[in-house]
Amino acid sequence: MQFSDEFFGSEAQQTVSRNARDILNLCPDDPRFSYNGRIMTVVGYQGPKTNEILTSLARLQGSATCHFLPKEKADSIKTEIEADGLATNIWEFCEARETAYEAAKEILKQHELPADIVVERLSVDTDASRVRDFAAMAADCGVLAMCGRVMRGLDVPGITLAGIDQTGAVIASAWGYKCYHPKSEFSDYAFWGGLSCREDRRGQKIALVLGALTIVQLWKKLQVRGFVTGVTQGNEASFSVCKKLGLLPAGRIGLGVTNPAMFKGTTLTK
Repeated sequence: MQFSDEFFGSEAQQTVSRNARDILNLCPDDPRFSYNGRIMTVVGYQGPKTNEILTSLARLQGSATCHFLPKEKADSIKTEIEADGLATNIWEFCEARETAYEAAKEILKQHELPADIVVERLSVDTDASRVRDFAAMAADCGVLAMCGRVMRGLDVPGITLAGIDQTGAVIASAWGYKCYHPKSEFSDYAFWGGLSCREDRRGQKIALVLGALTIVQLWKKLQVRGFVTGVTQGNEASFSVCKKLGLLPAGRIGLGVTNPAMFKGTTLTK
């Protein structure tokens, strides 16, 4: 399978991504789950067995996440999972529908990329070295890229944008993936984000513009009508960027679950 070996991150992170691909092949048409190129996730509250599903998935993959979990369900599920010897972490989910599209268009009216930056969408025609450079730049900024097939637009409908400077170096990123099952209540949502920018180019709103471009392209090209991203509690810079693009906390979270022996106190992503 072409591009099948483009996985990124630490050994543990790559293991999770490879396991996720295998699990996807076993249950490709189950609306309880979503595959985004990094991990297989549980989507929404799945009733009293949510903790059991998450625990099983985390043991199979090495890590798991529940997207769109109502906040009021989090404490009890978290307690049950931790009692089974797994570690947990929480992301605040910031969400929006048309307000994100309108805000993104306004951002693009107000701001332009620096003259030396061009935007490239990753695809099946993108050289492997470019994909590696993209993932490495994102990793330097603390962001874990999806696997190559997904960043290239295979397996999951999506858009991955790279900011390229005049030397040909990748200096910024943004992406969004329409990864939720057609039968899910979140079927028209994209898991959006991946905003990063090389340290020496920060302060020029490059990542903000790329994030806005991604939202507009997802809306126009893939008929995405909802946008969601997870932000670590206390990360005020990311909350600020989300607010500029119309994404706000909506009473739901992402609950991460990891095998502590595999991740040694860390998580799959920040």
